[in-house]
Amino acid sequence: MADAIQLSGISKVFGSGSKAVTALKDTELHTDQGSFLALLGPSGCGKSTILRILAGLETPTSGEAYVDGKAPADLRRDSELGIAFQDHALLPWRSVVGNIRLVFEVAGRRPDMDYIHELIKLVGLDRAGKRQLQEYCKGMTRRIGLAQALINDPELILLDEPTSGLDPIGTREMKDLILKLRDQGK
Repeated sequence: MADAIQLSGISKVFGSGSKAVTALKDTELHTDQGSFLALLGPSGCGKSTILRILAGLETPTSGEAYVDGKAPADLRRDSELGIAFQDHALLPWRSVVGNIRLVFEVAGRRPDMDYIHELIKLVGLDRAGKRQLQEYCKGMTRRIGLAQALINDPELILLDEPTSGLDPIGTREMKDLILKLRDQGK
């Protein structure tokens, strides 16, 4: 069985010359199919760079990256990848529904409102779908980002610091939600 995630000899250098910063050097990471992985470490150790490479948003300086045997850019192009960034690109003048619909709109697809409402319920925002974004706390915006990442029922979901900035209760709720999604095969 092939590795779900395979990073082989990945290095990433930003800039050049005396301003070059090595974010990753000869990094190896291999996961089994169906595994759940959390990258832990101090700020600046390369966690987000690994996520950006897996998302096909950064190209490694050297080495190879594959997800289920595919290049990350191909996975993203084929909508087999869901990404929830630490800082979500949510539009404050749109409601929860409107921000989740945006994923369909950007892809040039007709929004599936039944599916959008199902996702809103899944991430625990079913009582707040029409409220404007500025009415939400950070934990709620994280849930919207997670719903956006789930839109295409992706093979891989990348979450960049999903509990960052949350209070202890919000952190516990987000961890419980992520585990619930994992257990449901999402």
